[in-house]
Amino acid sequence: MQLNGIHHIALNVKDLDRAERFYIDVLGFQVTHRFSKGLRHLMLETGNAAIALFEAPELEVKEAMNLLSEEGYLHLAFEADHADFESVVKELQSKNIHIDSGPVKRGDGESIYFNDPDDNHLEIHCDNPND
Repeated sequence: MQLNGIHHIALNVKDLDRAERFYIDVLGFQVTHRFSKGLRHLMLETGNAAIALFEAPELEVKEAMNLLSEEGYLHLAFEADHADFESVVKELQSKNIHIDSGPVKRGDGESIYFNDPDDNHLEIHCDNPND
């Protein structure tokens, strides 16, 4: 089997408009497609893969996300350049994003951890250029 990589990752959100603002205004991604037939959703371009946000207003995910992320390791990690990492952290803080953990050493670099408005667990990681 020959695959080309990840096409997209899908996340559940309660309020698509609120989630769209977060992923555009806070993380800087852009909407590439909007879908209104069936389950309302959209696609975001992240640079090397896409994120699909699916609106599921009745879905209660906080308890499941906490269990899967805090007792397991479920999260979505984004990459930043080492030279930009400190400014990325400061920008999140200036946008009133609560950083749950970090910066902390992880593997060959540093990471910070935070949640989107729907409790999806997110990470921003930078590799150490000296490794």
